[in-house]
Amino acid sequence: MSQHVFVSYKHDDEVFADMLMRQLQLAGFTVWLDTEHLRAGENWREAINQAIQDAFALVLVISPEAQSSEYVTYEWAFAQGAGIKVVPVLLRPTGKLHPQLEMLQYLDFTDRARPPWDKLVRRLWEIQGEHQPYTVSIARDAPPPVRGAVAALDSPNAEERRQALKSLAQMNHPSAYAALVGAVQHPLRDVRVDAAFLLTKQTNHQEKAAVPGLLDALHDDDARLRAAAAKALGEIGDPTAVPELLRAMNKDADGNIRWAASGALSKIGAAAVPGLAVALKDDDWKVRRSAAEALSGMRESAAVPALIENMTDKNDVVRQAVAHALESMGEMAVPQLIECLQSRDSNVTAIAADMLQRIGTPEAMIAYHRWQGKATTRLDEPRRPFPRGQR
Repeated sequence: MSQHVFVSYKHDDEVFADMLMRQLQLAGFTVWLDTEHLRAGENWREAINQAIQDAFALVLVISPEAQSSEYVTYEWAFAQGAGIKVVPVLLRPTGKLHPQLEMLQYLDFTDRARPPWDKLVRRLWEIQGEHQPYTVSIARDAPPPVRGAVAALDSPNAEERRQALKSLAQMNHPSAYAALVGAVQHPLRDVRVDAAFLLTKQTNHQEKAAVPGLLDALHDDDARLRAAAAKALGEIGDPTAVPELLRAMNKDADGNIRWAASGALSKIGAAAVPGLAVALKDDDWKVRRSAAEALSGMRESAAVPALIENMTDKNDVVRQAVAHALESMGEMAVPQLIECLQSRDSNVTAIAADMLQRIGTPEAMIAYHRWQGKATTRLDEPRRPFPRGQR
């Protein structure tokens, strides 16, 4: 059975190839790199041919030097001829690619600050799944239609797999439902994702078994699918989704996805508070605003300290979002806001007093009026002259 990833590169790009190998190893893949596996005196051509044939995928590092290398060209061409999937990664801009490579979608690694390692890993997982047929457990009493649909989940045809999942979702039989739950763990990504959404719809967001497939969908290239996944995860409310939703809220390039992830975290509640508290300290004001907005939607007392700490954020939009979140906490925020009235920072005391007035509970208003009276007294007090000799 195919076990490893073969990396094809020009030796000018050896540093990147080594980094690539380590990233893939961290993701759990076995990687074949010539500098790691070729031994002195070995027939290198034969060894490379065998290594490519034993791979489930070949990652091709594209650069101007690699494009002009006959050895690199031989490796990816040999892989295609052997039926091995080729995954191109663009390391540096180059001229017109070979027609066979132009047909393949490459991953852009030219931005060194944001290398898409996650996309590469997920693409390789998907390819590896195609090499590892997966058998969904079937109950002994499963009728023939269920057995047929389960068998079709391993079809090489994506449309057949999709129709098989729809059939399982429409069958009124416990074995069909169990098979749909099992399909969320299928090696093929499209099966996992489609099964998760079908389970979510069928159970009105009650089936936590759908979560792994929905987390997969959060990384999809289709923004609509990512948004739908974020919304579904919020409705299910499983705390295990918090880290990935935080990632989507903080880093997704689409503002609609960030908003959807923020709303989902808000619905999950207490489990999301620690991560959102960290996000309130992010350098990006948009991330801080999103975190405050997510906290605003939940009445969790654990969120109050982090919000109070950010009352004086340097960004106006963030301060407004934090103020709205504190106001939404209501009486839960009052005791800690009252403590803020003792601060030596006049800006903090003024904001805390304003928040107490906006919350407006009896306890809050008593504290506000006491503070206001002291502030007025301090303003009205006549200035005492300095003692002689101390001017």
